Amino acid sequence: MNSLKHVVVAFDGTDDSKEALELGIRMSKKMDSNLSVIYIHKENLFTEGVDQASTPLLSPVHSYPVGGVGNIPVVPIPQEHSSDRETVLNEKNSKQIMALENEAKQILDRHHVQADVAVSYGEPSEGIVTYAKENNGDLIVVGSRDMSGLKKLIFGSVSEKVSQRASIPVLIAK
Repeated sequence: MNSLKHVVVAFDGTDDSKEALELGIRMSKKMDSNLSVIYIHKENLFTEGVDQASTPLLSPVHSYPVGGVGNIPVVPIPQEHSSDRETVLNEKNSKQIMALENEAKQILDRHHVQADVAVSYGEPSEGIVTYAKENNGDLIVVGSRDMSGLKKLIFGSVSEKVSQRASIPVLIAK
């Protein structure tokens, strides 16, 4: 097996991702490899910051009545945001992102480890795999969120999607 020169850890501030970061730190120390921490910010442009009561057509899923067109979901057309709303959302997102970056850096500092901490935007599993590929990652470490039943069937887990999409090994921390 080739040595691991670059470990990429997915981090979103959850307990599971903190476990993944701790594991990634231990592995990078033992293997003397580079470490990167990536957070993928997933913005929901259709519903973030929108009052659902005043704009019912922007709820997450719409269906035609039974017997109509057969409960086919309707994708809402995004409304143009006012500049005030955009400013508020951007400030909120910036604060959230900065808090997660700081949290990851505190964990790294506590272990006396240097790492690149990066933020990207988009679908998490796709963003994690893309980041690892573009930055020559040799291993991706992700947390495991215990989902079960219908929720897992419908949405799948990020760790599962990463393991399916990645061309490099994926370690799921528990």
